Amino acid sequence: MPVGRRARATLLWGAALVALATAARLGWVLAVPTVPVSDFAMYRESANYLSEFGRLDPGFIYMPGFVALLAMVKDAGGDLLAQKLIGVFFGGLGAAGLFVVVWKLVDGDEAPDDRVDGDRDGWRRICPCPYAAGATLIYAFWPAGVAMASVVGTDVPAAALLVTALALLVSLGPRRPLVAALAFGVAMGLAAWVRAVALPLSVLAFGIWLARRERPHRAALYTAVGLAATLLVLLPWGIRHLRQSGALYFTDDHGGITALIGANPNSEGTYTRALNRTFKDLTGRSVLDEPHRETDRAAYALAREWMRFEPRYALGLAVLKAERLFDPEERLLYWPIFRPGVLVGPQASWFAARRAGIAGFADGFGIAMMGLALTGIAAAAARRRWALLALVPFQLALVATYTVFFAEPRYRLPIEMLAFPFVALALGELARAASAIAGRARAEVARSARVLVPALGLVILWRLGWPAVLDAGQTLRTRHRWAATEVTLDGHTRLLLWRPAPPFSARSPVEGAPNGLHLQTGDDGVARAEVRLGEGALAAGTYRVRLQVAPETNRPMRVSLGSAGSESAADIPLGPPVAVERQIVHTGGPLAFEATLWGAPQASVWIDEARISNALDSGAIVR
Repeated sequence: MPVGRRARATLLWGAALVALATAARLGWVLAVPTVPVSDFAMYRESANYLSEFGRLDPGFIYMPGFVALLAMVKDAGGDLLAQKLIGVFFGGLGAAGLFVVVWKLVDGDEAPDDRVDGDRDGWRRICPCPYAAGATLIYAFWPAGVAMASVVGTDVPAAALLVTALALLVSLGPRRPLVAALAFGVAMGLAAWVRAVALPLSVLAFGIWLARRERPHRAALYTAVGLAATLLVLLPWGIRHLRQSGALYFTDDHGGITALIGANPNSEGTYTRALNRTFKDLTGRSVLDEPHRETDRAAYALAREWMRFEPRYALGLAVLKAERLFDPEERLLYWPIFRPGVLVGPQASWFAARRAGIAGFADGFGIAMMGLALTGIAAAAARRRWALLALVPFQLALVATYTVFFAEPRYRLPIEMLAFPFVALALGELARAASAIAGRARAEVARSARVLVPALGLVILWRLGWPAVLDAGQTLRTRHRWAATEVTLDGHTRLLLWRPAPPFSARSPVEGAPNGLHLQTGDDGVARAEVRLGEGALAAGTYRVRLQVAPETNRPMRVSLGSAGSESAADIPLGPPVAVERQIVHTGGPLAFEATLWGAPQASVWIDEARISNALDSGAIVR
């Protein structure tokens, strides 16, 4: 097929598939009238405030791009349906970006001898871009991708803008690298206006430039140009920060709050209202109080201390956040249709009656895409498609970010979208192998086997290794679970951090709760905990530690503080709480002591109040 004719055919295929993806999402939005809830209702409330007062509300701590779009729609007279059309538009934009990425990185890079037998004279006469067409067609009817279009949130727009940025980079890069770098940076800047995580991803363009065989110094130059363009697009936001807080920065003010939620040992890294109260007690401000930068920095400081206090638990919690990020595909349908309140009336009843079938289909789709994506990654490595493999760092960076901070299944939308090029490549490899087998072409069969056998090994490793990783994470969390409680010292609220002391048992004796903690003996009838005063050092001196301990089981128990043995421990009889007290000579630095419980196996106590004070002063309450 002549070059011009092939280009026109490719353009027609792309336009048709983008229209198909857009139509599927529009049809969904019109047919399934959902109600925004939780964070998504908050976006609309913030947009209403922006529309009415011309400024963001005082509690707004996110990137403002999506809220500004909602406000623009409202100012133009649009209602909820019109605001949902933003998701439809970006769903179509994502299809366009995906088509271009696959066309340039798979169809465009495919060598003639990599093609399926006969495709040069057959299928490619009809569709000169089979990989791009296949990937976009799958995307067009991606169940979760279609359903998420009706969610009035940032996930779909941010993912679509990221893929569009990559499409600009790979399409313009070969002939106009400087223009490509600028276009990529501008698109990433727009994505960062929606989700701040896009900003650091800009530097990963360096890998794509290297894969395109640019010299390292030129690759670094183009990457710097792209990053500069990203920052330039974000400059108005940075100037706003400079005026409000005196600091120039380009992200939002909720990263620390998110990290703190993700590091919460009392709830295994999930949000609780008790954490809001604790933060208020410690800092004197709520998580939405101004100045937002100071509030966020305080949250970061707490999150870092929590992660460092018990690194083994932090590692286990990171595994749990990765598990949440890659929850079954059904979880992506939670916000569009399955969350209570999102649907009402006949639609709610219809989906509730068919939930099992819908969830099963979505999960099957997700597992198939994951297996094919891994196959495609292995095939790309075997075929030395370095430009295509340069997409993987973007996925890994997103996984790492959400694993460290906080994860929800919907956060993986851009990760999943960037998997479709590998899915298309895998399907091509499988078709090539099937054609070779059918045609009894031994050389081609052997060539396909060299690609698909390692891919099969990678898929098997995922199916066997991922559950083992999750089990290891569960073991770390169970064995090293710790808790954080509050203490007021010299008029200031601080934290007491409790963790199991060696030798470690299979199950940690410590379990945090909103108003205190549980301490439970193991099979040997002993529970040992290391307790440390958080947030820095304490001056040398003699301090009185007093715990209020209540029995939770009808068994004899004894509790001691410090290094004293069971002979000097206090009895905990059945009945009202008992005060356990001890003086500790502190030589300076972080105040630390031991708490030990003796009793029958699985005996437990509840500690919900304590006092720490200078031995010469009055005590202060610990909750």
